[in-house]
Amino acid sequence: MVREFQRFSVMSLILRDIFHKFGDVSALAGASIEAAPGEILCLFGPSGCGKTTLLRVAAGLEHLQKGSVELDGAELAVPGRETPPEKRPIGFVFQDFVLFPHLTVEKNVAFGLAGVSGARDRVKAQLRAMDLEGLAKRYPHELSGGQQQRAALARALVREPRALLLDEPFASIDAAHRRRLREELRRMLKAQNVAVVMVTHDPEEALALGDRIALMRAGRVVESGAPASLFDDPQTPEAAAIFPGGETLDGAIRSGRLETRLGTFDAPGLADGSGVAVFRPGAIAAEASPEGRFVIDDSRFAGPGWALYVTPDGGAPVRVASSAEIPVGARVDLSIDPAGVFVFANQ
Repeated sequence: MVREFQRFSVMSLILRDIFHKFGDVSALAGASIEAAPGEILCLFGPSGCGKTTLLRVAAGLEHLQKGSVELDGAELAVPGRETPPEKRPIGFVFQDFVLFPHLTVEKNVAFGLAGVSGARDRVKAQLRAMDLEGLAKRYPHELSGGQQQRAALARALVREPRALLLDEPFASIDAAHRRRLREELRRMLKAQNVAVVMVTHDPEEALALGDRIALMRAGRVVESGAPASLFDDPQTPEAAAIFPGGETLDGAIRSGRLETRLGTFDAPGLADGSGVAVFRPGAIAAEASPEGRFVIDDSRFAGPGWALYVTPDGGAPVRVASSAEIPVGARVDLSIDPAGVFVFANQ
């Protein structure tokens, strides 16, 4: 069963059945998403699955070829009739933030508000909301990556959009600062109470920021749900594998069992053919044994336990867990918690 999010409430940003091609290449093949006010929806998937194209269709930066874009019950785009990007009440923050280098932070945020009543007060309010009041007179090159990010967000939000689109907002920020900045960004976005759709290819980022995660494959949303529901009841390999530290093994389904390099697992109701087993983090545990079937190829501390790697029957190494250090070259037996194994047929 494919689980997709199809609540489609009136007060939401809704993209229905979006198809899009670049020449003969299909980028989107019937993708549907919804984000409600105050909600952060993360679009997650590998490069080339259509995440950014879907965002650009929502913003009007790509012409709609098939499907519809709606906001708060009003149509923004259907084939042949589209609201121009500049007239859509939607903010867009690009990967590189695109701040004007010759303008101060204050003037960057105010850009586009010429002639708008109360513009100065709105700019001050956004600078305050994004903790930029003391940086208002600085230029972009005088800011850190996180400060540039907040300035770009302030510029998008000062127009009071009803939805905000973020395309990999941490792509140009070094890894050491991302965790803190994620926490800051989520707090600031939740305070704005707009519908947020954010593209990411980082699973930790999607789990840290998203109220819901929409998992994409080959131009479609294959599953969507809150992180807890994806953890407890994944319906696709993408959902089961999103949690860092797990493992995925290909295999063959025969007579209701999936055969893999680590053994066989129940595959009830699945037709014979190729399949995949996804192991939840910590589901595969190692125990030292002189007669063990497997040999440790690598061992490293991963706090609070140890991450060990074995290579069963050739192929790629498999990560297993241990509460204690087991040295490289030692033999081990593996125990697998069946509650942490999810089996799917390949599609």
